[in-house]
Amino acid sequence: MEGRVERVTYASPETGFAVLQVRPPRGARFTATGVVPELAGGAGLAGAEFRFRGAWTVNKYGRQFAFTRCTACGGDLLFFLSKVVKGLGPKLARQLLDRFGEEALVRILDEDPARLLNVKGIKERRLELILRSWRKFKNLKALSKVLGGAEGGVTPNLLIRIYNHFGDEAAAVVRADPYRLTEVRGIGFRTADRIAMALGVPPGDPARVRAALNHVLVKAAEEAGHSYLTADELRAAAAEVLGDGDDTAAPVDEAAAAMVADGTLVRGPGGETGLSGLRHMEDWLRDFFAERARAGDRPVLEAAAVERFIADFEARHRIEFAPEQREILVRTATEPATVFALAGYAGTGKTTVCRAVLDLLAGRLAAPEEIVCCAFTGMASARLRKATGYEAFTIHSLLKYQGEGRFEHGPDNPLPHRVVVLDEASMVNLPLFYRLARSLRPGTLFLMVGDPAQLPPIGAGNVFGDVLDLGLVPAVHLTRIYRQSPESVLALFANEIRRGRIPEGVEAQGWRDFAFEPVERHNIYALKARHTEAELKRFREENNQAILERICELARDWRDRLTHPVWDFQVLTPMRVGQLGTENLNARLREILNPGPGASFQRAGLTLKEGDKVVHLQNRDMAVMAWADFARAGKTFSGGGFRRVFNGNVGLVARVDPEAQEFYVVYPERIVVAYDFDHLGDIVEPAFALTVHKAQGAQYRVVAIPLTNSHFIMLNNKWFYTAITRAEEKAYLVGQRYALKRACTNVESARRRTWLGRAAAREVPIP
Repeated sequence: MEGRVERVTYASPETGFAVLQVRPPRGARFTATGVVPELAGGAGLAGAEFRFRGAWTVNKYGRQFAFTRCTACGGDLLFFLSKVVKGLGPKLARQLLDRFGEEALVRILDEDPARLLNVKGIKERRLELILRSWRKFKNLKALSKVLGGAEGGVTPNLLIRIYNHFGDEAAAVVRADPYRLTEVRGIGFRTADRIAMALGVPPGDPARVRAALNHVLVKAAEEAGHSYLTADELRAAAAEVLGDGDDTAAPVDEAAAAMVADGTLVRGPGGETGLSGLRHMEDWLRDFFAERARAGDRPVLEAAAVERFIADFEARHRIEFAPEQREILVRTATEPATVFALAGYAGTGKTTVCRAVLDLLAGRLAAPEEIVCCAFTGMASARLRKATGYEAFTIHSLLKYQGEGRFEHGPDNPLPHRVVVLDEASMVNLPLFYRLARSLRPGTLFLMVGDPAQLPPIGAGNVFGDVLDLGLVPAVHLTRIYRQSPESVLALFANEIRRGRIPEGVEAQGWRDFAFEPVERHNIYALKARHTEAELKRFREENNQAILERICELARDWRDRLTHPVWDFQVLTPMRVGQLGTENLNARLREILNPGPGASFQRAGLTLKEGDKVVHLQNRDMAVMAWADFARAGKTFSGGGFRRVFNGNVGLVARVDPEAQEFYVVYPERIVVAYDFDHLGDIVEPAFALTVHKAQGAQYRVVAIPLTNSHFIMLNNKWFYTAITRAEEKAYLVGQRYALKRACTNVESARRRTWLGRAAAREVPIP
C-alpha cells in the first residue's frame, strides 16, 4: 500500500509504533499501524508519503493495515530534508534535490557543505542544523541496517540510546563486537546476546562466553563496587546471563582461564577473579600509600611553632580545638610522611580544621599558590573554596582532562603543587583515585579528608574506606560533635543513626534543623488479619499518596521562602519507580518549584523546561562552553571543546532551543553543556528528586526524605545517614514510624570485595 500520511493518530518515539491515517493515490483513506523507524530521528510524519508492506486486519478498532515494513517514497534523502531537518520544509528540500541531484547532494553534505550557503534560504545557522541532523540521520540509518536482523527487537528508542552512547561510530562498533552493547545504559547482556546471535554469533562461540564474563565483572564493579568475585559467584552470574544452566560451567572455566592467561583477568589464591586493570590500580595504590606513609625528606616544623599557631588561630576565631583536631595539625606539620587521612563524621569540624591545616602550612612549608584543594563534584569543590579560601577544583579540572580518557597531568607531567587536599574522599572511586595519586610529585603532601560513614563511591573500589580500615596511612579520626545551638540536632541525630540507633527525641517538635512528620493513614499491620491483599494494597497506596502530598506541601511552603527554591529544596528517596520514586516525584515537584513560563519539550515520556534542575546520568565527554561566554553571547552555544561530565552532576537548564533540538545545562563549575533533545531520559533527567547515591557530595539548604514501608528493602542506616547529612539548614523526614525505625537500625554491613581491602574483608565476613 502507498499513500500520504494525512494525520498521526498516535506516535511513540520510544517504541516507534504509530497509528496513521493514510490517503492512497486512489481510493478511500485507511488506517495503518506499525513501527516507523524514522521516529527515532524525531521525524514528523504528517504529509510524508510511504510505501507500506503488511496485511489487512480487523479488530475492535475496525479494519486496519498492519504493516511490518515502511519506506519513504521519493527516497530517504527527500524524507530527511523535508521531515527530519526542522525548518527546511518540502519546498526547499525539493529545490535542493532538483538543483544538485541526490548523488551530488549527498557528496556535498559529506564533503563540501559550505556550497549550500549559496542556496537562497540557507544561512550558517540553518546549515549547522542541517549538517548535525544529516550526520545523525545517516548514522542512525547505518545502525538500523546493522541491527535489522535482530528479530524486530530493536526499537527506535533503543537505537537512540545506542547512538547516544557510541556516537557516529555506533554502526561500526556494533558490527565489530555486538557485545559492546552492554556498555549502553539499560542494555543487559541478554539483549546484546540476542542481537549478537541475530548477527550470526553462534551460541557455542568462545567469544560469547568471554563477553559474558567481562559483562558480569564490569557490572559487579560499576553497580556493586566489587573488584573481584569468588569463583562460585562468577560461574553463577555467567550461567544466569548465558541462560544455559549447568552446561556453562566448563565453558566458563575454560574462558576464564584463557582470559587470565592473556592478562584480561587476574585470579587470586582462593580462585577469586577480577578485571586485571582494577587489580593493577589497587596494587599500585597499596605501594603508593605504603611508601608515602614512611618518613620522607619533606620539610617540617618544630612542635613549638605549631603550638603558637594553634593558640593564635583559636584566639582569632574564638574556638577551641578538640584533641583530635590538634593532633592532625601537629602531625601534618611535624611528621615527615607525605600522606595523611582526616576522617570525621557529620558535625565534627572537618572543614574548620582543614582550613587551619592549610593556614598553618601556607607561608611556612608552602607558598599559598602551591596549595590546592579538590573534590569529586563541582558543588563540593565550590563549597571547599568558600570554606578554606584556597583554590579548589574538581579532580578532572585539576588534572586538566583532555577527553577520551586523557589528562594533561599525570606521572610524566605531575601537578606543580606542594600540598594537595582531597575532600569528600569517600566518594572517589578507584580509577579516579588512581589518576589523582599518579599525578602527585614525590614530595607533595597529600591530605585525604572524608566521612567513612557515608555511602561508598559510585563505581569500583572503596579506596578511602580501605585505607582507613587497614591503617595504611597516618590517620586522625574526629569524634566530637559541634552543635550550632541547643535547638540544632542534625549532626547529633546523624551520628546516632550511624551507630544503628534511633535518636532520642527524634519525634520531638521544635528542632531548628530537623523534623520527623509521621504520616500514616492506615496501620497495615493492624489491618492485615481482616482485609484482603487487594484492600491492603490500596491502603499502602493511600499511605504513600499522603506522604507525597505532604512533601508537595513542604515544597510549596519553601518555594515562597527560598531565594532559589529549584536549587535549594531537594527531595531524596531510595528508589526511581513507584509513588515515592524519583520519576513520579519529579513530575509533581516541577509543577511546584518551576511553574513559570519557559520553553519546554518532551522526550521519552519526560518533560523538560527552562529553569529545571537536572542530573547527568553517565560518565562521558560532552561539548562544553564557559558560562561567562555563553551568557555574553545571549545564551547561544558555540562550544569550547569537550569535557568529562560525571554521573550524578546536577545543574540547571539555562535554555531550550526547539529549532536546534538542543538544550543547555549550566553546572556549578560554571560550564555549560549542550545536549540533544534525545538525551533526555538517557543521558540526563529531572533532578528535583534524586536517589541518595546521585546526591553524594552535594548539600542543599532544605532536604525532604519520604519514609515508607514500601521502600523496606532499601532502608539502612548508611543510606539514611548519607541522606540527612545532605541538608545544610533542615532535614524533613516524612512518613511511617516503622520505616524510620528500619532506616535507623538496619545496619548496612555489606563490604565491597576489593584487592586493596582483602585483609579487612577477611576480618569481616561478606554476607
